[in-house]
Amino acid sequence: MITQWQKGGIRGKNLNMDLGSPVTHLLVDLDGTLLGNRSLALGVDFARQAVKRMTTYTSWRRGVKILLEMNREFGRVSPDITNDIRVVEIFAKRLKMPADEARKVLRESLFVIFPGLEKHFYPMPGAKDFLDWAKERYTLILATNPVWPPEIIELRVKWAGVDPKIFADITHVRAMRSCKPTREYYQQILSAHTLEAESCLLIGNDVKMDLPATRVGIRTFIVGKYKKSTALRLKGAKADAWRGAFPHLKTALADQR
Repeated sequence: MITQWQKGGIRGKNLNMDLGSPVTHLLVDLDGTLLGNRSLALGVDFARQAVKRMTTYTSWRRGVKILLEMNREFGRVSPDITNDIRVVEIFAKRLKMPADEARKVLRESLFVIFPGLEKHFYPMPGAKDFLDWAKERYTLILATNPVWPPEIIELRVKWAGVDPKIFADITHVRAMRSCKPTREYYQQILSAHTLEAESCLLIGNDVKMDLPATRVGIRTFIVGKYKKSTALRLKGAKADAWRGAFPHLKTALADQR
């Protein structure tokens, strides 16, 4: 659990950030970090369209149950089967269709639904300016929750006003075997790129989803509308963490160089 500081808070103190060992790789979250959304309208719009497409194959009630089962699967960890394969298998099994057909149906549905959702998203203030500075100085990896295929992730990165090509890699549903906030998710990123945790810094916005990276030794910065930088600590953490705004992080990184 997160160490508490008063009700609903996180223990910390205002400070000048000292990042410690040199950072060479920035792992950057997408939703809430680079790209904001109007969550209620987005959720209703996506669910309405997804369920409507499901009624081509089954009742709306059963369609909802299948979609919820697929969503729960993302919370599980597999040692060798990607997130993509596992949810496709559920979809195929429940609708009694071949896996190839199930994959095609899911893919086509996403490619029809997502472009129309752009109106619910907006770039997060300061994010693009920070990346424009960072991309010339660090290797960037987009460490988003891997529940979507790369094409959909890249589309949403563009909605944030960012060129997806600045990222050396993207965590996506076809490559990853687990999701945030599991240790396995963060460990797979390190293993895939033969990285030492000590060389990385994760930038995210969600304490619950992103701060657990510290448990595998990845320093973490929780970005938001904070006037001061604050140290954070998660029980079992093997690395330091902070929260603050993009300018605080840029200053701390620049001080290392």
